[in-house]
Amino acid sequence: MSININASELVGKIVKDENEKEIGKVVSFLIDSSGQPQEALVETVQGQLAKYPLDLLDIKKDEVSVVSEVTKKIETLTEQIPKIRKKRNILDKLAANKVITSGIYEGLCKEFDKALKEMKNEAQTLLEAVDKQIKAQDEQLKTLQLARAFLEIEHGIGTLSEETYQQSIMTILREVKNAQQTKLSLLRTKDKIADALVEEKEEIKPEPSEEEKGEAAEASTDNKNEITTQSKEAKQITVRVTEG
Repeated sequence: MSININASELVGKIVKDENEKEIGKVVSFLIDSSGQPQEALVETVQGQLAKYPLDLLDIKKDEVSVVSEVTKKIETLTEQIPKIRKKRNILDKLAANKVITSGIYEGLCKEFDKALKEMKNEAQTLLEAVDKQIKAQDEQLKTLQLARAFLEIEHGIGTLSEETYQQSIMTILREVKNAQQTKLSLLRTKDKIADALVEEKEEIKPEPSEEEKGEAAEASTDNKNEITTQSKEAKQITVRVTEG
């Protein structure tokens, strides 16, 4: 897949993950036989080289982020599912208004329904995977809370020096923040998938024929005339007051 980027301008740029955590920096690109860049070569913060396909890079001005394959799939599905569903609804309207034949309608319906079913099944699988990741972050947060409790207790009774306590607690708090950010990102992702799976029910109403439109217009005119007549008659009624 060809992606249009100015690769040379990205060399030396910092690369982060989806949670704004620094991964490393771009040192070069790997090209294909036509000279087009296909993968970014990144030096990680651990000093190792890692390759990332260009379609997993999210490039915004001077910022480069790496998204996971799961996130990329979710982005694609959340865009495509509503589009396919909308096309399917339009197809129903065309059939209801007799714009297309029943044969064409049934053939296209099968194609759209098949594609929609496959996408929804994949989205459901991804939703379950995201749920597992959310639970994993919850477990991580519990573990970190236990670790912090130990530090607070030992520091409170004087068995940990202030310096050791501060260094350890800072590490724990940093990881708590990372876990919370990851969980928040996963929850947002879950909401996107859930929204895409929600079907928008729309009642299909055939367009009225020219004859029906004419009848409706005539009925509307008759109603207006009747209302006008009743209004005039009401004005002509004389109210007599009889003195007792």
